[in-house]
Amino acid sequence: MFDRLIALSQEKTSEKRGDLLIWISELFTEGADNYTDAETRLFGDVLCRLVDQVSVDVRAQFSEQMAPLSCTPRAVALRLATDEELAVSGVMLEQSTVLTDADLRDIAGSLSQGHLLAITRRKGLGETVTEILADRGDAAVLEGVTNNVTALFSDFGLKRLTTRGLDYPKVLLALSQRADMPPERLARAMASFDAEGRAKLGNLVAMSPDFAVLLVTEAADIARQRKQDLEREISTLLKRIGQGLGTLDEAIGGFAHDGRIEAVAELLTQVGGLEEAHISNVLNHENDFGLAVVCRSLRIGDKAYLSLSRLRAAHLGQPASIAEAWAGNYAEIDRPSADRALHFHRMRMAVLKAEKTG
Repeated sequence: MFDRLIALSQEKTSEKRGDLLIWISELFTEGADNYTDAETRLFGDVLCRLVDQVSVDVRAQFSEQMAPLSCTPRAVALRLATDEELAVSGVMLEQSTVLTDADLRDIAGSLSQGHLLAITRRKGLGETVTEILADRGDAAVLEGVTNNVTALFSDFGLKRLTTRGLDYPKVLLALSQRADMPPERLARAMASFDAEGRAKLGNLVAMSPDFAVLLVTEAADIARQRKQDLEREISTLLKRIGQGLGTLDEAIGGFAHDGRIEAVAELLTQVGGLEEAHISNVLNHENDFGLAVVCRSLRIGDKAYLSLSRLRAAHLGQPASIAEAWAGNYAEIDRPSADRALHFHRMRMAVLKAEKTG
């Protein structure tokens, strides 16, 4: 292999440079766990030099190879993420965990709308990044970041997004459908419009008197369709679990990894036979006891519950450390106690229902 590398290093054509790039990258990834920081930086310097000597197609292939890896040298990740060709930079911007929020802010603040659009497809976008996307993005970027369910928005970023949404009503519609955007928060953002923003809103309503009704109606229709699709997805998933083709723990772990708290809610509702409102309440309550009782009664394992706790912490804007505390509390709850607590809850709900119908 080293003879081959030496031979390739003596070739100066773009094609041979491309072969050398791939070979060195494979050599690096195979031993990445054993390299020192200095050795990793050296590999990064060599790879960056080679990247500048190869074709777009080779750079794109290299970027696809390196983007999912946590061991990618940061210099390489930055070089590829800032490539002017989106075929190269797009995948790195979407997938690389090596890029920091500071890196993404710099890129979003200076590069093209195509680069910004790629960033909107990342999981777990931080507030400081979405602020820049809301400020610089075109219509596609604004819709993209709004539809990213894992993106977080500061009050400043939300205000900017709603203000710009006056020119792009689809953004306002998408905001109204987000699980982390209760009506009162959206209303506060709109209430903070300056004189120009209020004038735009007034013009929008004047031009289309039914705009508010359209906004609510379309949002409700889309939300209803999404709910039906989710119900079918979870029903199919539970059938597969019943056939031994998966487990409840695996399902929760997968949804937690993807940031899909709404899917976890539907899963717990269906498998537990509990009220949707109750599951929503325990998932969104800062006290973890209610959710712990439900999960322990359903025999959800400690590892899956920890994954779910981390998802809840992120969803509620709590520090990551709180998830560890919730998991610790969960380990102390036994199943018989959880069963009794749920039995009491079901009895109380039955009494309340009888009183309403009586």
